[in-house]
Amino acid sequence: MRYRDPRWLRKEPVRGRLRRRISVLPTLMTLGNLLCGFSAIWYASLPVAGVTDKTGAFAIAGYLIFGAMVFDMLDGSMARLTRATSDFGAELDSLADVVSFGIVPAFLSLKIIAHLLAVTAGELINPLAQSVDGRFFWMIAAIYVACTALRLARFNAHNAHSVESHLIFRGLPSPGAAGVVGATVIFFEALRPNASHFLPFRVPDFVQSAVAGAFPYLMPVILLALSALMVSRIEYPHLINQYLRGRRPFSYIVRLVLLVLLFFWQPQLTALLGIYWYAFYPPVKAVLHRIISRNKPEAPQPPVSVEQ
Repeated sequence: MRYRDPRWLRKEPVRGRLRRRISVLPTLMTLGNLLCGFSAIWYASLPVAGVTDKTGAFAIAGYLIFGAMVFDMLDGSMARLTRATSDFGAELDSLADVVSFGIVPAFLSLKIIAHLLAVTAGELINPLAQSVDGRFFWMIAAIYVACTALRLARFNAHNAHSVESHLIFRGLPSPGAAGVVGATVIFFEALRPNASHFLPFRVPDFVQSAVAGAFPYLMPVILLALSALMVSRIEYPHLINQYLRGRRPFSYIVRLVLLVLLFFWQPQLTALLGIYWYAFYPPVKAVLHRIISRNKPEAPQPPVSVEQ
């Protein structure tokens, strides 16, 4: 008979067992993030003829990016709330973020570019394509994926589990960058006449044709700008920890409720304006601050007295 240490037979304290059970919830939220990314890849790769009439496959993939963002916000907040933060959770979160906020936006962009140019991705977009455009589109998407991985690796290297360390981000967070791509694709799909949600204004047919013609060349510019912002040192606020935590005045709650109602009224337009403001306002502010500080005259220095 194998000898058993009597200490093995001791029951685990109730508090430890409860904490171990609660720590499962952040893991499930992180896996929800990953599964949203996997589902987005599935919908983005569907043939256009196989999608529903009201909502296109590209729009569904864009909505799933925002679903992954919701799960990503919940897992970190829930882990800190239940005091279940760990290195395992951080590493799992980064793996899910690489898929949902790195591979999915790049893959979705390539698929919609290939669709709008009326050719298959295998013929046009690949690293060994005969055309310059095909290699260019693939290279921009690859740069985006690489910058996402670099951004997440830098965050993990300097990450701390306290709330105070999650008030400011250095560089655009990868969920914010993916949200820009998702909101852009959703808004573009909303321009179609048979879209599930209509915009508050009628888009003329010639505007739709112009946007469809310019969109394949606009997406690489957006991806390249997002890649540079992710690896930059520009400060970005943490939305939950800075704007949703703690006590706020009554007027602040009223504005927040109005914003939520506006989102439910026009989700495509509200999401597009909100995520673009979050992603591109800090760099514009930083550039303006540098220009103003450079043109500001220096204060005269007091004369230095020399003792005899």
